[in-house]
Amino acid sequence: MAEGAFFTGANGSLELEGEKIAAVQNWSFTVNVQTAEVTPLGATDTTIVPIRRTTTGSCRILYYQDVAGGKDSKTSATAFIGKIAKARRDPPKTGAPLWQGNTKDEIMSDLKLIMNDGLKIRYVQMRILITSLTVTMSVGEIFAADIQFQNNGAIKNLDL
Repeated sequence: MAEGAFFTGANGSLELEGEKIAAVQNWSFTVNVQTAEVTPLGATDTTIVPIRRTTTGSCRILYYQDVAGGKDSKTSATAFIGKIAKARRDPPKTGAPLWQGNTKDEIMSDLKLIMNDGLKIRYVQMRILITSLTVTMSVGEIFAADIQFQNNGAIKNLDL
């Protein structure tokens, strides 16, 4: 019988736009299926059908610099934060979609959630929109960003 393996946080990583995010504390995703009841009149048991699937997730990234006091240091955390918090090229008009002034591709991101068992890299790949960003600085703690996201369409790859 082959020997099994358990995965731990040390086996996981995350890529944004093909670039490995260097300091990830955790990541997770959830798939929910919305249903509709289609029980015929007179039936005694509920019958349902799936009608919509939504995939959401979150991650916590740690902010760091390669060189202390580095001017204009671009870190992987900066790339994530910039996807939701950066100024738009052209300010949107009142009532316009959030992405007006930028293309949808500039605010959507390719995200890969990765597990490496040492022999095979397994991953989930999605096209996401970052829906929430919380940046936290606490005494005695590392500067971190908690990020919530929603997948756009179906999951591109699911190899777990």
